[in-house]
Amino acid sequence: MSKSLDFQVAQHSASVETHDAVIVGAGPYGLSTAAHLQGRGLNVAILGKPFQLWLENMPEGMLLRSYWWATNLSDPQKQCGLERYFRETGQQAIDPLPAKTLIDYGLWFQKHAVPTVDETYVKTIQHEDGYFVLALTDGRVLQSAVVIMAPGLNYYVSRPTEYDHLPPQLVSHTSEHRVFDQYAGKKVIIVGAGQSALETAALAHESGVNVQLVTRRPIAWIKGEASFSENRPLLERLQHPKAGVSCDWFSWQLEHFPYLFQRLPRSLKDRFLRGIGSYGPMGSSWLKPRVLGKVDLYEAQPVQKIEEVDDGVQLTLSNNKTLKADHVILGTGYRVDIRKLPMLHPSLTSAVKVYNNAPILDNHFESSIPGLYFIGFTSVSSCGPFYRFVVGTDAAARRVTQSVARQVLQKR
Repeated sequence: MSKSLDFQVAQHSASVETHDAVIVGAGPYGLSTAAHLQGRGLNVAILGKPFQLWLENMPEGMLLRSYWWATNLSDPQKQCGLERYFRETGQQAIDPLPAKTLIDYGLWFQKHAVPTVDETYVKTIQHEDGYFVLALTDGRVLQSAVVIMAPGLNYYVSRPTEYDHLPPQLVSHTSEHRVFDQYAGKKVIIVGAGQSALETAALAHESGVNVQLVTRRPIAWIKGEASFSENRPLLERLQHPKAGVSCDWFSWQLEHFPYLFQRLPRSLKDRFLRGIGSYGPMGSSWLKPRVLGKVDLYEAQPVQKIEEVDDGVQLTLSNNKTLKADHVILGTGYRVDIRKLPMLHPSLTSAVKVYNNAPILDNHFESSIPGLYFIGFTSVSSCGPFYRFVVGTDAAARRVTQSVARQVLQKR
């Protein structure tokens, strides 16, 4: 190791812990991968607060866009799925599934499948001579040949730069709001046409907020009902095959051949990610009656100018109409940029090969740094849009486990 890493380890020698693998992040992907690795008998540390993103960054009353049966976390014996959770808790499976139900299920899964989550955060991750050294916020140091990054979306919040001049009291992102009571009786402009923006508009309106919804493009509504009918005519099944992400043949192929996308040429990946594999911005059909006719809608009218005024904020649209509000909420989604992961030491971040600031990963989710893996949303650019969704946890966990187990055996 370098002198700096040697000093760091020596300084905390009494508390250095060695693991076969360390997982950073305890959301659906981190927990599922930990369950599979521990099922192989590996010494695994998983760091972070279970389901923190869902607990702290998703609004109360949120409903999931995905079907309930496509929202299982993964354990190697398939003993901790939603069906068992519903059975043990006396609940009925329903669509759309409340986010609170997913959170409760996720915490139940963690208790049964990964009971040893360490709720300490990582301060810094460094790498040299084939090992990673992780300095934790409580002063401990962990060492491992493998680190699996499963960061939450909150690191990747995308905010258009044209709003940067506005202070926080005038502009925020949808991820910053659990409730909307503070805006009751006030005017709020929501910018965006995806699920997050549309559901935020509905929830804010239902909380007594005067909502103005602005979109760059016409809103695309997902066809189909909230629930999935198993008894469908043959023609409908052929036209719309059952798939966890979306009932179309592209999604069906992603689910049944989950490692194929990574092998495609870069140009074809980009084409899919910009087109059929973008899965948005779109809104679930069950949001329609909660938005249309309920909020002031300025559809396909891009924002041309943003100004701070004495009584709040003013937006000028492409048709020269001006809107005034007390606050703007950006439903502008998320964009991967590993430079935004504060725990990765700059020397490590700069060494990872990237494409558009996303790590370039192989067919086992491993980066250009041996032993450094990225799963979940961070892996989408290389491994496909399937991994934007909880349904992808099983394929990712199995693939990473296969690779990590092989590496650990070689190290031993």
